[in-house]
Amino acid sequence: MADLHSTLIHIDINYGQATRLNPLVERITANNPSPFTGPGTNTYIVSDELCTVVVDPGPNEPEHIAAILAATGNKIDYILATHTHEDHSPAGKPLAQASGAKLIGLACEAMGEHLDDTFKPLHSVSDGERLEFGNFVIQAIYSPGHIKDHVCFLLEGEQMLFAGDHIMQGATVVIVPPHGGTIGDYLRSLTKLSGTGIKVLAPAHGHLLAEPDQVMAELYEHRLKREARVIEVLKSEQRGTVEALAPLVYPEVRGDLIWGTHVALWSHLQKLVEDGVVHRNNDKHWMVGSTTAEEIWEWVGEDAA
Repeated sequence: MADLHSTLIHIDINYGQATRLNPLVERITANNPSPFTGPGTNTYIVSDELCTVVVDPGPNEPEHIAAILAATGNKIDYILATHTHEDHSPAGKPLAQASGAKLIGLACEAMGEHLDDTFKPLHSVSDGERLEFGNFVIQAIYSPGHIKDHVCFLLEGEQMLFAGDHIMQGATVVIVPPHGGTIGDYLRSLTKLSGTGIKVLAPAHGHLLAEPDQVMAELYEHRLKREARVIEVLKSEQRGTVEALAPLVYPEVRGDLIWGTHVALWSHLQKLVEDGVVHRNNDKHWMVGSTTAEEIWEWVGEDAA
């Protein structure tokens, strides 16, 4: 992706202990690093003398849950989740049971692998809803892309956006089918957030990022450049499966990240279907007759749009 190092706000990421980011906000990072989670999942604690809110409680790991309870003195009023992937919301239920906190987020209707069915919000937020907690306000901003049921949370006053998996530091996020949106959804969400006065991005993975509008513009441009590469490959090949096309679009990717290229390419291709320049066909394989179908993506050109 585009180089965002110039925008990074480096405050050490520490596992198992709270790190102060500003007068209202602390961060605890879960010890779950991976190619898809970066250094781990960031849990943010927003608190004043009247109220304590946990944003993205993280994975259901005893050490992480204990660290959050220690940092809050077991006093949590509300728990917010940006979405229900297994590294973001599962700690919500045990934290609520331990503290009496109320769960808030989007009620996720989808079910499937890597989705957390234990996060049952008492209140399902709406786009633009302002949640008053103590002396601070957090606004919910619906932001589909990474997943359909994704919401960012803006801490008003500080103008800090808890970005969940909409924006990561150091990597582009994966658009996850079939529960995610398309690249089109993701780009529209970036546009929606740009130019709104956000001062700091607090991603669920990695360091804080300054200059949010610059970051989002670079992410937008990066996605368009990748789309141009998808179009170039598909024009050359005319048709193919995701598995066949991905190495041509992402020749630099190896190992565990190859799965991510398949997912990312699917989302780009789906956008191009919506744009009217690609057709998706289910072709039956001659070896198995009608028992399975394989998606074939075919370039049909700008004239079809």
